[in-house]
Amino acid sequence: MPCGAKSGNCAFEQGHKAWIAGDLAGFLSKFADDIVWIVNMDGVGVPYASSAVGKEDLRWRLQHLMDTFAINRFSVNLIEHGPDACRSVVSILYLHRNTGEPLDVKLRFAGWQRDGVIVRMEESSDAAYVAAYDRFVQYLEAKRGENEN
Repeated sequence: MPCGAKSGNCAFEQGHKAWIAGDLAGFLSKFADDIVWIVNMDGVGVPYASSAVGKEDLRWRLQHLMDTFAINRFSVNLIEHGPDACRSVVSILYLHRNTGEPLDVKLRFAGWQRDGVIVRMEESSDAAYVAAYDRFVQYLEAKRGENEN
């Protein structure tokens, strides 16, 4: 298998483990410098769910995500090692740092590896749900701001 699953060298699986451990540097080390990370959301409207091109762009996106949320749960439900790509399904519970509002979502990932690093990642979620959640959080933050004035 091109992902190295039999030898334990699967960057996709190692990346999941690094993220669960809270090791951002270890997580980023699993990706090529020119990584293409595609998300099925409008990153302008929901910046923490934006696509990224290149490791520095990905670092910005992940840092923004961590600044916005506390990660309460990240559970891997499934990892499959395929001939072309690895796939996973994960359940995540984020808590919005400013409002405490939970975001409980299931994400699907597909990753393509070359020369021991991930060169392409696709992330899929219920985009309409996440966008509605983001609008609700913005509403809560605006209301809180009005009450403080």
